[in-house]
Amino acid sequence: MPKIKIEAELSDTLFRAYEAEARRQGVKMEVLVEQTVKCLLKELEREEEDHEITMV
Repeated sequence: MPKIKIEAELSDTLFRAYEAEARRQGVKMEVLVEQTVKCLLKELEREEEDHEITMV
């Protein structure tokens, strides 16, 4: 599966929240951000599939 690199600007508050959660889970903050992006992409795919079904 191809991979792409992305950059994201986070508010200070969100950055600190990700930082704290990463520390709590014992993982890198990038891992949490990657999980979030993957979940959002899956959600988008589901919405697109639902939309295609209702449009038929």
